[in-house]
Amino acid sequence: MLEQTAEVVKTAADGIWVQAVEPSGCGTCGGQGCASRRIAEMFQRKPRHFLVDCDLSLAPGDRIVVGIARGSVLRSALRAYGLPLGLMLAGALLAQAVQPGDGPAVVGMLLGGVAGWLAARGGRAARPVVLRREDIKLFT
Repeated sequence: MLEQTAEVVKTAADGIWVQAVEPSGCGTCGGQGCASRRIAEMFQRKPRHFLVDCDLSLAPGDRIVVGIARGSVLRSALRAYGLPLGLMLAGALLAQAVQPGDGPAVVGMLLGGVAGWLAARGGRAARPVVLRREDIKLFT
């Protein structure tokens, strides 16, 4: 199972909304910030929130560990990218077999791409789940 630390943003009836917590650094500079980190922060988009399943009683601001089933990322990527690409290729080859030429191949590719996009949108991936609260240890 893939794990990621997250922070609870808000609670809902069907789960909780979380935001991924970014690590402070890669460890090379001791978390003080390097040029790579500063460049990444310049192009950073606004934080994304994700709905996850939860059985724990949590409040906004709590830190948790979220788990994603192993293999679900690959299945989602294949559905989102592989299916449309495969149908685009199949559409172009089928159109090329029926009517040789570039024009029919492009039309077949576009029709296959639209069919693949519609088919990819129909699937649902399993939502991530809260595994545990993150233990924050204070050293004195």
